[in-house]
Amino acid sequence: MPTKRSLAGLCAALAMGVALLATGTAQATPASHGAFHGHVMTMPAVPTTGRPGPLLAAAPSTSPAVRTAYAGAGGGVYCQSGYFCASVWDPTAGKFKIFFFYSCNRYTLSNWIDWAEAQNSQTGGAVAGLYGSGGGLLQTVPADNAVYAVNWSPVYSIRNC
Repeated sequence: MPTKRSLAGLCAALAMGVALLATGTAQATPASHGAFHGHVMTMPAVPTTGRPGPLLAAAPSTSPAVRTAYAGAGGGVYCQSGYFCASVWDPTAGKFKIFFFYSCNRYTLSNWIDWAEAQNSQTGGAVAGLYGSGGGLLQTVPADNAVYAVNWSPVYSIRNC
């Protein structure tokens, strides 16, 4: 048993090191495949950097948990009116994992690495905020139904309203 626990600890430490080395400034810019798609997010190409190997792979998650779905590269996902939707690569599934944020809250992110997308389909002009490790605001995503490319590596939490 001690060997398994030590190996798990080593894997967790290595994954944290990879995440720390991959951090940069958060950016939310319209995705290259067209910024306005109504309420459909089209997943980007599979990321080629910043992914841990299979041994170190950990699925992205949020706390509190929200509804999720999966889509492959180039696949489309409907982001319903009233939701802030965010996709991130899930190396354990080999697909993009899409998170659907509805209830106004601050959500802590775990294992969100590399570039993917966000779309704010909330009503009433609710602006989503992306926050760094120290809690400072890194970027905002307006409620304009545009699909934005986002570097999730430096983002530690989301406030969807």
